[in-house]
Amino acid sequence: MPVTVKSEYLNVPGGFVNLETYDGGGSGIPLLYVHGGPGGNCESFKPMAVRLAETRNVYMYNQLGSDEAGHTGDAELWNTERYIEALGVVISSLNVKKLHLLGRSWGAMLSVEHVLYVPASPVVSITAMSPFFSTRLWIADAKKRLAEMGAQAAQTVAESESSIYFDGAAYNDVVRAYNMRYQCREDEIAKLGPLYSKAVRPKTTTGMKVYRHMWGPGEFTCTGVLKNMDITPKLPMVKLRVLLLCGEYDQVLPKTCEYYRSLIPGSRMAIIPDASQTQFLENPKIFYNTLSQFLNGF
Repeated sequence: MPVTVKSEYLNVPGGFVNLETYDGGGSGIPLLYVHGGPGGNCESFKPMAVRLAETRNVYMYNQLGSDEAGHTGDAELWNTERYIEALGVVISSLNVKKLHLLGRSWGAMLSVEHVLYVPASPVVSITAMSPFFSTRLWIADAKKRLAEMGAQAAQTVAESESSIYFDGAAYNDVVRAYNMRYQCREDEIAKLGPLYSKAVRPKTTTGMKVYRHMWGPGEFTCTGVLKNMDITPKLPMVKLRVLLLCGEYDQVLPKTCEYYRSLIPGSRMAIIPDASQTQFLENPKIFYNTLSQFLNGF
């Protein structure tokens, strides 16, 4: 059965978001994709959503401020509590008895916070992809990956941080090179053909404003509202089934992902080979098989 896509707007605290439903007629427990960022979007996940929709409905939405076609809201709305509340509204609107959450990066944190805040949630599992659970550990991993790029790159970032100046060409060249190695390896994705390469989408202008407000100038430096974020003490309280995923070349180091796994009772972990954070674009076959094996166990 062909996959159909339905789009609708939902009112959430502070504005509205666009919810897309991918329906291929499958009877499996539906899945909601929660994108990363803050300020990211769902565009890059669409090829995988079509494939997953053959066995289950897949839902996606661009978070408040991430979609220039939707309502951006005001900067005071760009806080963790508001995004958690909005996720709860989206989940309630689905009116489903059971639901899988697939949270990428900061979306993984939102997913965990949701199930802890809403004990009666229909969520039966979380797949935490390249999870952001601690700002301190995220930056530590970023600095370790940065060191792999050489002494000059690390020095450029250190100088920018010490002078609190992040608009220089050298700094932004390092950021772009870093992103191409550890966040989205566009050259590798292009080898898989236009279906995947066309799905690569940068943050929108407003999405970048959300990112800088909540995080900062780049992955190595957090100056925003997430500066002291750390939900690792809460991870042992997660009582449903959890799969943690990270790419071989992910900014989130496998060692860090394994640490998170050790904190969540009964959780599992898998490393997607030859992939960074956009595992679903860089190695879609292994990503799909790994995720499907987990989802089909319910």
